[in-house]
Amino acid sequence: MAILLTQVNVWLDVVFTTVWLLVLVAFFVVHLFVLGIPTGRFKKKWVDHEWPKHDWAPPALPKFMHFQHLAMMGLLAFSGMYIRFPFFDGGRTAMRYLHYVAAFIVGINYFWRLWYAFFSKERDYKEFAITKKDLQSMIGVAMYYFYLSNKKPHVAKYNVMQKITYDLFAVLMLFQGITGIALLTQPFLFGLSPREVLLGWLPGSVALAGAWVRIIHYSINWVFIILVTVHMYLAVAEDLPCSLDFFGIKKMTVYPDAYAHHDEHEDARAGLAAAHAEGD
Repeated sequence: MAILLTQVNVWLDVVFTTVWLLVLVAFFVVHLFVLGIPTGRFKKKWVDHEWPKHDWAPPALPKFMHFQHLAMMGLLAFSGMYIRFPFFDGGRTAMRYLHYVAAFIVGINYFWRLWYAFFSKERDYKEFAITKKDLQSMIGVAMYYFYLSNKKPHVAKYNVMQKITYDLFAVLMLFQGITGIALLTQPFLFGLSPREVLLGWLPGSVALAGAWVRIIHYSINWVFIILVTVHMYLAVAEDLPCSLDFFGIKKMTVYPDAYAHHDEHEDARAGLAAAHAEGD
């Protein structure tokens, strides 16, 4: 079993590192330049500065939580990679505690964001719900990102790809938190460790179960790294002004009627449908 675990861990490193490098090349080279320049999209945005117009500005509190979350996730990835691959001497204990502190802050931030989404006065959970309109727009959004179309459907504040990614993040973070807690071996829960409490009911050795949970935890870490890489690239490449606003570098201009034509089009379609219904 020890040999199998070693082989699995080695292959995880090889596969995820390769995938991440391919993602870097696919987006930062192929998507941005190889496809962006011939289609004119690179010039339109980076030379002519024709960026998307927004009819809203990100509220301050969600933006703060997002920035805080990004910073702590960066610390978690860095400290977690050091714990697995100590690339300088004498830092294991410090990195372990840094990992714990960052994970604690991420946990608080996670439930704080859920509270904001569902129970605050500004609750915005509906903005992340995937609707029928979103699903209908999925092909159009995918065609835009793959340079098969220059038009990206605008049916909500976030497009369907963004919603899927954000919802996936929420689920993965929950699993990452649980698996992370299950790796703790300090007996501070009435003489039991979190690993014993969470994994003790499984058949076989608790230590063996912990080894497999560590593999899951490490794999999710790589999924986060890959998703965040793509997310940060698209955030900057597709909407630089919004990204600059997020980091407090330059305030984004808001155009209240940016999508008025879209709303009018939807109203017209709704009115036409109503007229047909009355005629029937």
